[in-house]
Amino acid sequence: MKPLFFLLVFTFFICKESNAQNQNDKSPIFIYFKIGKGPQWTKHQLDSFLLLRTTKSFKLIPKIAGVEQKGDTLFYKINFAGDYAPSDKNNNRLSGQQLPDFNLKDIKGNTVSLKDLKGKPIVINFWFASCLPCITEMTTLNELKEKYNNSDVVFLSMTFETKSTVLSFLKQHQFNFMSISDAKDYCDKMTELYPLTLFVDKQGMIKSAEHLMPPLFNYETTKRIDELDPEEFKKNIDAIK
Repeated sequence: MKPLFFLLVFTFFICKESNAQNQNDKSPIFIYFKIGKGPQWTKHQLDSFLLLRTTKSFKLIPKIAGVEQKGDTLFYKINFAGDYAPSDKNNNRLSGQQLPDFNLKDIKGNTVSLKDLKGKPIVINFWFASCLPCITEMTTLNELKEKYNNSDVVFLSMTFETKSTVLSFLKQHQFNFMSISDAKDYCDKMTELYPLTLFVDKQGMIKSAEHLMPPLFNYETTKRIDELDPEEFKKNIDAIK
């Protein structure tokens, strides 16, 4: 029994030492971003570049076009999409405006008016049934609604689609906002940009307006996480509570 015991102890320490050595030998993953044939940037350098080009009316959104791994380094190939601050039909920024009055019906036939919502913070999402970015956001928007379920924030969705189209759509896609259909005149007044999410304070002021929720990437692997990053939306909701 003693030789077997010492053999097991010896094996345990050899394995432990080997695992520790493997962990010490594990090289860190270095991450760089490259724009076409342009410079190679770290994440900090990329963030600085984006910050310098962000204004109240415009921001650049990085999009991953590809990824390549060489040894212990990941190279993300990126391009940029310009995203202008959402504006109304007169090209005036929505953020900072008073939300126009409305008196509409939800898909259950209940009247929903801005007057009745006075004193409550409101999140309004504008969408339509064949808008793929709109559909992509819905799961995360549902999670946000759940997070603020015990608050007085009102979550509305508005669309120019008919009630029958919305009811058919909701059989295939879960969207837990209070749903208002047949709102073409109001939607046309507010935006031509979809999806659009407005964050309205208790005084009816549009504090912020967002076109797209940015994608969430796991920069430690070569695979994109199929999720959106709700942090900016959370900050906007907290600002109107």
